[in-house]
Amino acid sequence: MLKDDRIAYIIGLDLNPDGKLQSTLSILDVSGSQTGSETGMKKQSEIHTETGNTSRHTRDRIDREVAGRLSLSKLRVILIGEDLARQGVYPFLDVLYRAPRSALNAKIAVVEGKAHDMINLKLRGSNLIGEHYNTLIRSAERRTVVPAVNLQLIRPPMLDLGDDFAVPYISHHGQNPSVYGIALFADDKMAGKLKSEDSLLYLLMANKLAKTANLTLKVNEEGKQRPEQFIGMDIQSVKRKLKVYVQGNRNIKVTLDLKIKVTAIEYPKDHLNDRRRVEKLDKKLSEELTKRARAITEKMLQNHHDGFGIGRRIMAYYPNTWRRLNWKEDYAKVELVPNVKVEIVNHGIMY
Repeated sequence: MLKDDRIAYIIGLDLNPDGKLQSTLSILDVSGSQTGSETGMKKQSEIHTETGNTSRHTRDRIDREVAGRLSLSKLRVILIGEDLARQGVYPFLDVLYRAPRSALNAKIAVVEGKAHDMINLKLRGSNLIGEHYNTLIRSAERRTVVPAVNLQLIRPPMLDLGDDFAVPYISHHGQNPSVYGIALFADDKMAGKLKSEDSLLYLLMANKLAKTANLTLKVNEEGKQRPEQFIGMDIQSVKRKLKVYVQGNRNIKVTLDLKIKVTAIEYPKDHLNDRRRVEKLDKKLSEELTKRARAITEKMLQNHHDGFGIGRRIMAYYPNTWRRLNWKEDYAKVELVPNVKVEIVNHGIMY
């Protein structure tokens, strides 16, 4: 029965210098008053760390320390240290895919440094460590900063030659963990990362606009005060067209056209009722975001991260070409040309 289980809410996986796996679990401990009322209940985190050869090996060692049966069926967050992520994550997640009671909807993220240190942070407030990271990741998903992925959703692209995935990347400053951006994966290995401003544009190019998306860009060199050089935008809608062209046997060109409609939510220089001024801003924003988009796609090619599923499209529409390709090497030779067009459709209630 569930009352006999000790529920692990968050797990951290790290790679030690000797090649062994270090697992850190935070177990949810709920103690209540003798009357059993909810007002007397108090939640606490019980943290255990063990080292072993495999994920199951470390879990068995932790189970010996825990009073009760250790259960990962309600797991909410999996944190992976950057060193382990760069070595490959699938061998350490295999046990979670095979167990019938695994929580496949658990959020997964890569952390700067060691996951052990991130779980042992002393947070301000009453939130438990597992609840804090779960809320932190979900909030970033709603703001289109990180993709909405979990343990189940990353497995198909992890084993697919024509597709790759990205997960949240969490850094920390002192005792405050924060979402830095995303970690880019090639197969099951972390290949690079993007900061939050670039990860937002990456997700827009991947056609993954969430509930909200905000972006601040520099559009002027002049201004009495620094805020007058910037504009804050709320992204309303995105239309994406991605086309793959195969020329000859190995020459592949991909065009990605992105049309973004935005609302100006902050522009201290004002006068957005002037049509010419708005058209000038549209052009400036389009040029700046196109420049950023090209830098992002160049980084994707260098890191062999096929986050837009270009290989999957070639498999489907150009099967003869796909059979002649060595995609792990030929992907870096793809000509990927993004073009972003921005249109300011609203500027609030001020003129």
